[in-house]
Amino acid sequence: MEATQEEADILFSEANYEAAEAKYSSVIKYEPDNHFAIFNRGLSRMEIEDYEGAYNDFTLLIKAKQNIRKAMIARAKCSFELQNYKGVLVDMNALLAGDENNMEALELRGNAYVKLFENNKAVDDLDKVIRANPNNVQALVNRGAAYARGRAIPLAVNDFDRAIKINPNLPVAYFNKGVVFFMSEYWDGAIENYNKALELDPEYADAITRRGMAKQNSPKYTINDACADFKKAEKLGDELAAEYIKEFCKN
Repeated sequence: MEATQEEADILFSEANYEAAEAKYSSVIKYEPDNHFAIFNRGLSRMEIEDYEGAYNDFTLLIKAKQNIRKAMIARAKCSFELQNYKGVLVDMNALLAGDENNMEALELRGNAYVKLFENNKAVDDLDKVIRANPNNVQALVNRGAAYARGRAIPLAVNDFDRAIKINPNLPVAYFNKGVVFFMSEYWDGAIENYNKALELDPEYADAITRRGMAKQNSPKYTINDACADFKKAEKLGDELAAEYIKEFCKN
């Protein structure tokens, strides 16, 4: 059995996560209390996007009171991917009760608050994360999203600009900045930023749809220009684009 464990560890270290997951499962079948194998199988499952399986592995560890902090962080990440944002809050509230300066937990909870539209709480958590690491691009983008949802437009734009300065190749930062300009009815600025997002990711369907929406409102473009974007986004599977086509695009 040691050889199997060793093989699993080698596969994991080589980032062959699908094979590692299978090998760890073989180990766990005969050693159900092998907490190291359970943890690494959970990590492997996260890498292959089996978030439910990974969630179950980390739950086993938490119930067994093994490696609790790391297991709670990992389970919260799975909850986030499964869009169980309240589950993220449950785990991170419990962890932060005993470790209030755990930056990874604060960032996860802050991101969950963004998704739940609890904007002030999101900003409070992400402020602490950004003070600890001013170059945390993802925290800047997510705090910017919270500011935008709370209609704090200048603060949102500032966060997106900071993120872009640190990493100019991040499509979501341009996309979110475009959304803020769209909300402000600054159509040219919105289109410019959607274009930048699409230069980096030509199949960013949300950006294509939103660009079409901005074109629809801008006097510089025709409805045909907007519909061309909607049709392109629909081919990429965007449901909002399909709705716009039904309502506005007759040809």
